[in-house]
Amino acid sequence: MTKPTAKMQGMTLLEVMVALVIFSTAALALMNSVSLNVRFTHGLADTLQASWVAENQIAQAKLENSAFPEAPQRGSETMGGRTWLWRVQRIDTGKRRFADEVQVFAEGEESQPVLALRIPDPEEAP
Repeated sequence: MTKPTAKMQGMTLLEVMVALVIFSTAALALMNSVSLNVRFTHGLADTLQASWVAENQIAQAKLENSAFPEAPQRGSETMGGRTWLWRVQRIDTGKRRFADEVQVFAEGEESQPVLALRIPDPEEAP
């Protein structure tokens, strides 16, 4: 009499490797998505703080009832634990129309503004 052969159960090495490839691909896609989300959120926080700095400059000019200068005026403000550099100026937008402009830069990154607001004069707005 022969012994009945026991049926093997479990996964082969090839099946385990295929499962690992599928899992690692999904994990990499998830990590990429999370990384993009964190980068976007950080950029959004910078833009929000820069907008507050710009709005502070506009509010300060309105409170003092003073016009923006023709030549660029620069300054800095600390907000959110960071120093922000700002530049205000009255600019000619063409066709004898003028606007007040506020540009806000992150400290150490003065080549590109984080935010630029341009506010046309109400009586000159189209």
